[in-house]
Amino acid sequence: MCSHIIMYSIKYSMPVLLVKNISVSKKFYQDLFSLEIENDFGENIVFKNAFSIWQKNYAEKIIFNSIRKNSFDGTNNLELYFETNEIDEVWEKIEKRSINLIHGLKEESWGQRTIRFYDPDKFIIEIAEPIEYVILRLYKAGLSEKELSKKMQVPLSTVVKIIKNNS
Repeated sequence: MCSHIIMYSIKYSMPVLLVKNISVSKKFYQDLFSLEIENDFGENIVFKNAFSIWQKNYAEKIIFNSIRKNSFDGTNNLELYFETNEIDEVWEKIEKRSINLIHGLKEESWGQRTIRFYDPDKFIIEIAEPIEYVILRLYKAGLSEKELSKKMQVPLSTVVKIIKNNS
């Protein structure tokens, strides 16, 4: 009997806190910890070398395809976020296991492919493609730098830099 070993790399990226009010939380973490914002996507803010915060209602629409009533009860308010360039291989492995899926492999509106599921303690786990990888994948598929910037809500200068550094 032949056993196939699937090799891929998954990198832990950051925790993601799902917050009631993104503006209040953004101000709180900036004022208290002097955190620098790496990316501000409006309802999703990434603090440089720290963690990310998401507006809970926005996150629920993306993760669960609906907003849940009274959902701010201490559950499903934390997501551990991992990144990999080999998301298809990771999905193949997940499909073969008894994992409590939130959703299988899907492409988000900004082009990033994601998988979300629960760990044994019901913490949300997300595995996604790194944004740089998505930019390069979509650029190779024919999107212009301007189209990528608009679709992904990433500054045009960042898109241009990523493409230039990987050409």
